[in-house]
Amino acid sequence: MRLSLSINDRHVARASHEGSGWLGAHVSLSNDIKSDEPANRVWLVAADISEEPNTVHSTWEPVEVSIGDKIHIDVLPDGEADPPSTVTKTSASADNLFSDVSQARLLLETVRTCDKALLEAMERSVGVEPEDELHKIRYAIAAVLAEIDQQLIRPTLQRHPELLPMAKEMKVR
Repeated sequence: MRLSLSINDRHVARASHEGSGWLGAHVSLSNDIKSDEPANRVWLVAADISEEPNTVHSTWEPVEVSIGDKIHIDVLPDGEADPPSTVTKTSASADNLFSDVSQARLLLETVRTCDKALLEAMERSVGVEPEDELHKIRYAIAAVLAEIDQQLIRPTLQRHPELLPMAKEMKVR
C-alpha cells in the first residue's frame, strides 16, 4: 500500500506500508482547542499489526493547512516512500507490565478467574432480573472486561508476546 500527499500541487510526503495493518491520511480541523499542535493539519500514518499483540505506528510529519488549500491524496502501487518522521512500537511502551514472565502468567490466570466469575454473575441474572436491568448488567460487565483488557492484558502481552498463545487458549484474548 502506498499513498502520496500533496497540498496546492506541492508534494508533501509519500508513505507506504507492506505488512498487515492500515495506511491512512488524516485531515484535522479544530476550533478553540488548546494544543501545541497546529489547529489545522494533514498527515499520513501507518499501523503495522504483523507482530500481534504489538503494533508499530509510523507517522509522516503533519503539515499545517489553511482555508482554500487543496489537499490531494493519490493511491499508488507499491514502491518507494519517504521515511516516517516518527516510529513508535508498543513493545517498547513504558506502560507495558511485568518484567518477570512468571508474574505475567499469573496475571493471565487471575484474569481468567475474574472473567469466569463476572460471566457467571451475568448468567445468574438471566431469568431473575427484568430485561432492562439485564441489559445494564451485561453492559457494565462488558465495560469491565474491556478495561481489564486495556489496562492489564494488552500491556502484559505487549511485553511478553510469547504468552499470546496461552492467553488465546485461556480465552482471555
